[in-house]
Amino acid sequence: MTIQANNIGNIDELAAEFERQGVVRVFNFLEQNSLKTLANAIEQPGHYDNAFYLDGQNKQASDAEIKKLPVATQQQLFKNIHSIAAKGAGFLYGRHKIENHSPREFKAVLQLLNSDNVLANIRAITNQTQLRFADGQATRYRRGDFLTRHIDNIPGETRRIAYVLGVTPGWHPDWGGLLQFFEQDGTPTQAWSPSFNSLTLFDVNKVHSVTYVTPFAEKNRYSVTGWFRS
Repeated sequence: MTIQANNIGNIDELAAEFERQGVVRVFNFLEQNSLKTLANAIEQPGHYDNAFYLDGQNKQASDAEIKKLPVATQQQLFKNIHSIAAKGAGFLYGRHKIENHSPREFKAVLQLLNSDNVLANIRAITNQTQLRFADGQATRYRRGDFLTRHIDNIPGETRRIAYVLGVTPGWHPDWGGLLQFFEQDGTPTQAWSPSFNSLTLFDVNKVHSVTYVTPFAEKNRYSVTGWFRS
């Protein structure tokens, strides 16, 4: 299976915007048949574990594992996740790290992002000539999911450019799930609503979050995310 991208015809314009803002969005990234294939696969519910931050650690648990817990324990789990998030350090969302056992559609999109042509385009847009490869995960944000303010530049890792490939059609900004950027002091700046078939690129030192998905959101927010690394 292959997932294919459209040609990017405005690389110079995108590069100039990235240089000004440290973030840019490439619209109409995947060709239509590839987009439909990926969108159908990413919406399958069995792919995801719930990722969350608790007791100073990043943790995961499937819906089935959580449902096996006593109701009071489930309630306390989410209360603890929210309590930590209220202090500015937390997240709750569905994730599937793309690895050898992953669905073929997930592996195909990661293979595309690691292709010579795409890597060359990302280097040109971001002026990061040392980029060597991309990792990836499929993500699902349901009602009540969120990712608090943080940066992606982790000491000891080689993350250089974060990316978000939007795979949710018809998202309404009032549903939340916005990619929100901030100044270093926490002042909000840009907020980008999920855009179907867009590839958002941003510097790993940019402070950002994914805002809370509201209880009245009519669908889940799906994307493929990760980092281009040196």
